[in-house]
Amino acid sequence: MFTRALVIARHYWRTTFLRRNVLIFALLMPLIFTFVLGSVMGRQEEKQAASLVVVDEDGSTGAQALVARLRRSPAIEVQLLDRAPALAQVEGDKAIAALVIPAGFGSTLAPGGQTTLDLRTNPIRVQEAQAVEQEVRSALSELEGMAAAASLAGRAEAELGGGEPTAGAFEANLAQVQAVWATQAPVQVAVSSVTRLEQATAGANGFEQSSPGMLVTFSLVFLLNGTLVLIVERQQGTLRRLLVMPMPKATIMLGKLGGIYVAGLVQAAILIGAGALLFKVPWGQAPLALLVMVLSFGFSITSLGMLIAGAARTYGQANALANILMYTVAALGGAWWPIEITPAWMQQLARLTPTYWAMQGFQDIIVRGLGLAAVLPDAFMLLLFGAVFLAIGLWRFRYE
Repeated sequence: MFTRALVIARHYWRTTFLRRNVLIFALLMPLIFTFVLGSVMGRQEEKQAASLVVVDEDGSTGAQALVARLRRSPAIEVQLLDRAPALAQVEGDKAIAALVIPAGFGSTLAPGGQTTLDLRTNPIRVQEAQAVEQEVRSALSELEGMAAAASLAGRAEAELGGGEPTAGAFEANLAQVQAVWATQAPVQVAVSSVTRLEQATAGANGFEQSSPGMLVTFSLVFLLNGTLVLIVERQQGTLRRLLVMPMPKATIMLGKLGGIYVAGLVQAAILIGAGALLFKVPWGQAPLALLVMVLSFGFSITSLGMLIAGAARTYGQANALANILMYTVAALGGAWWPIEITPAWMQQLARLTPTYWAMQGFQDIIVRGLGLAAVLPDAFMLLLFGAVFLAIGLWRFRYE
């Protein structure tokens, strides 16, 4: 059985890989798209620090502490100006936002006070303005924490001295807390185990998105078009002639689908190797996990092709259905762009596609540096998709 299936599979490999257009579309085009999309996304990720002009009308210790905290943020570039030129910078699109620290700000940091800041944002640069606003809120929250510590220190000193906090004690304590806060080593957090970080593309460069994305997309194209051969052979009568030979239908189907599946694995191996060598994508961080993902993804897409072959009656129907499916599920599953930038409803819908689980598993390996245990749920979902697709496709397929 397996010997005859191998003969059928070898015939598919010979007729497929000897065709120049197949080699160009299955191997060269994915690399071109990987380079183009990876370069574009890489440039988008090389963001400069957002410019923030600060107007300090208070001059207190608290205001100085806030400015110092903002200067430490790598996401923003702080410049001190007077009110008029600062607002002019924002209106002239030379700055993302202007932060006005009003007079009396420092006194509002004391217990019972209500801190107020005036942030003027650039209406043209909405996304960057939101990032600046988030940094300002974070800095203010940290400053309020320092103020609370300074207030607590003042109360402790007063209680030990048997009196009330002296005038200026809060400002002095706040300055001391700020000095300690600025020199304190950051808290180290030890993580014993990680399954998946939700922000999938955090720290990923453009090629770490485009390389697995184009692998998924062009594997879809290659494998689904491979299964369309079954429709062509049915229409040409080739399958009918094979049925008269002394071999069961299972042998014929094993040879056909096995040949398509192995050809897809060869394509994936070449694209992974090229991604690692040409674009420095860290595909090899967990070889066993990568092998499991490639085998599972290839099985699910080959089975999807079998489903199309079973559902369609003519080559035209199968070709139309394959084209709709391959590009829809590639885009929806996050192969063309990071899934995190899509709306929440689309992210939920993407879970119904095998491409979503493939992209999650591949990025677990190359972006998040995880291993076999992390990708097993993704591989299981791909195998589940494949089993359902294959069962329905074999049930619906007609040899004549």
